[in-house]
Amino acid sequence: MAKNSLRASALIAGALIALATSFAAASAHYVFTAGKYRIAIGWQNEPSSGSDTYVGAQNAIQVFIDVASATDLHGTPVSTLNQDCTHPDFQVTVTVGTTTSSPFCPALVYDTDTGNGRMDEYDYPMIPTVVGAYTFHIFGTINGIPINTKVTSGPTTFDSIADSSSVEFPVAVPAVAAISTKVDSVNQRAAIALASAQSAAATASDAKSSASSATILAIIAIVVAVLLSALNLAIGLRRRST
Repeated sequence: MAKNSLRASALIAGALIALATSFAAASAHYVFTAGKYRIAIGWQNEPSSGSDTYVGAQNAIQVFIDVASATDLHGTPVSTLNQDCTHPDFQVTVTVGTTTSSPFCPALVYDTDTGNGRMDEYDYPMIPTVVGAYTFHIFGTINGIPINTKVTSGPTTFDSIADSSSVEFPVAVPAVAAISTKVDSVNQRAAIALASAQSAAATASDAKSSASSATILAIIAIVVAVLLSALNLAIGLRRRST
């Protein structure tokens, strides 16, 4: 009995240490409180040196919540939040410029079967495709306590998304947005060229039709003229004979 109590105490102590150190690990995240809960939000992958997170790289919205709300089969504190994303407890939207995403449901990282992962971390995978400032809006409830906070990336919150060409080697690859812009430009030029070609073809076809019509009319005129000449000749010969 004493051994079980010691084991449970050790597990809880370990969980509390992990929960406490999570906010040190989330130094590049924005930290705020909702009731008795401390929450941190930011990018999952942020360089340990420098201040840039790069466009086109695999990343995730990362949320830390410092209080577990239940225990697993081993007596380890875990969370019941967002276990069913068809009815999420809290969600996050992302805004870049004038574009806002649909609500995302960050899922618990901790695996109750294997014991792997953090017990206070919730992630939603994302690949940022545009350079600039990103705004996270986290909203919903944590065990009945409402949360509704918007935070924009910056020096005191979490990284904005930067162009990755400065750290690419050996060849800097253009950003997806730049490639997309160039492709759109080429497609527009191709569409204009195709429209011009189709217009020219239509004009040529009209000209050909007009030329054909003129040729037919000329032939008819010649036939009529020949027939009239023949008729006049026949009339003249008849008059002479009389």
